Amino acid sequence: MDDLKIIESCLLGNTRVFSQLIDSYKNMVYNLAYRMSNNSQEAEDISQEAFLRAFQSLSRFNPSYKFSTWLYQITLNIIRDRFKKKELNYVSLDIPLEKDASEFYPQPADFTLNPEQIIDKQENTRIIQKAILSLPLKYREIIVLRHLQDLSYIEIANILKLPTGTVKIRLYRAREQLKKILEGSI
Repeated sequence: MDDLKIIESCLLGNTRVFSQLIDSYKNMVYNLAYRMSNNSQEAEDISQEAFLRAFQSLSRFNPSYKFSTWLYQITLNIIRDRFKKKELNYVSLDIPLEKDASEFYPQPADFTLNPEQIIDKQENTRIIQKAILSLPLKYREIIVLRHLQDLSYIEIANILKLPTGTVKIRLYRAREQLKKILEGSI
């Protein structure tokens, strides 16, 4: 059953099928929440709240958008609210990450690297993740959506409700700020 049929079924009273949407999108939502918060418990809370809000707002879903775009919007709104309330903080470059970042950046086995090179690569990944987490929210979300969630400019524009040109400019500025942060780190 596709997303629109599931939503229609929920709106007609068969709310149990909403679990199919949760199963389809739980990893996407959790991954975004974790990459923005760097806290697994916070990511779980954000994920639950996102699905609850989506369920409660199904009647306002616009079928001209993809469900995933709408769900990204809901998730980012929750994250923004928590930043405003200071429930989420910017991450210092001096504190260790909660988990090994490679868990969220799956890497294929590379048998051409020796163990020292593998460790260096993992350390660079951790440094980059810390740098991303230290960016202001508007830059962090655009970097995460483009480079970590691998979304197109158009998808990002729809999620953030910005013109595509603004997305490109903001991404450029985010990359420049990230480059400045990383110049002394790697």
